[in-house]
Amino acid sequence: MFASPRKAFLGDGAAGNWTVWRRLFPTWTPILDFVHLITYVWTAALAGRSPTEGRAAYARWITLAWRGEVDALLGELRDRAGELGPPPPDASSSDPRKVVASAVTYVENNRERMDYAAYRRRGLPITTSRLESTVKQVNQRIKGTEKHWSRPGGEALLQLRADHLGDTRLVEAFWERRHRNATGQRSYRRII
Repeated sequence: MFASPRKAFLGDGAAGNWTVWRRLFPTWTPILDFVHLITYVWTAALAGRSPTEGRAAYARWITLAWRGEVDALLGELRDRAGELGPPPPDASSSDPRKVVASAVTYVENNRERMDYAAYRRRGLPITTSRLESTVKQVNQRIKGTEKHWSRPGGEALLQLRADHLGDTRLVEAFWERRHRNATGQRSYRRII
């Protein structure tokens, strides 16, 4: 991983992620996970609008994000926040004013990590969804109900699952080698 010429550190926008990046991976390109941004943009676009109006705003805003035009996106989000007005202190989390204000804050806090067009040109990932899917598949196999593993057994199972999910075909190669070398005879040691 560290020998790769292109390295990216993806996070969901939580401040703690960027603290880890600064402390441990400062030479890696920090990238806000695009899927998390989609969530904020989608909810802000629909906040206080009809579905038709909301989808149109979403399409415009997410296109700006995809192109890396963060200032334009932020300008439109701020305009929308201005239309709605500031949320009162006791506003619920679903109040359109609070939803849009949260989106503005989220984009403001992560704007330096949202140049998606440049990341794509460099061949960097912009989402962790594939990794998160793999983690869920491993967790399902390892942490499912009624499953208990010793430490060595759990480690062995993790390795098998990783090999199965990976592109290296290690498990298939093992079985092919074993089949090729099988003689059909068991070797028993002589006692005497």
